[in-house]
Amino acid sequence: MQPSDRKWGMNPALWTAVVLAIGLAIGIALALVPRPGRPGPGPRIDPFETLEDIDVIVSTVGLALLSALFVVYAKTYADTGARSALGLIFVLAAFLFEGVLTSPILFGAFGHALGELGPFVLVAHGFRTAAFAAFLYLSLQ
Repeated sequence: MQPSDRKWGMNPALWTAVVLAIGLAIGIALALVPRPGRPGPGPRIDPFETLEDIDVIVSTVGLALLSALFVVYAKTYADTGARSALGLIFVLAAFLFEGVLTSPILFGAFGHALGELGPFVLVAHGFRTAAFAAFLYLSLQ
């Protein structure tokens, strides 16, 4: 494929890196926001103090990747009308809904902690985020 034939006009690796950087920046900012059940009042300077902080960052990166995938396939459906793209939009919307509902940010907003399940949810979010990064990269080629 020639560079001029690309759908998005930018290198897929660069697009993926940009989405990862945006998700990482938002995730770090959200990890620094005070939540119930966290040590000390006010914002902190260490976003990696607990596993929950790391999970906030990882899940936010995953949500950024999902949002980018949603936009990619919405554009693909608008351009082509392909039913497979429409099906992927529904699947990605379900993953977005699931990602928001299992986010530690939502748990913290309602005053709950992940507790004993925290490390397992972190691992699940990590694998999901890696899979969505690969999916975005491959979708942009």
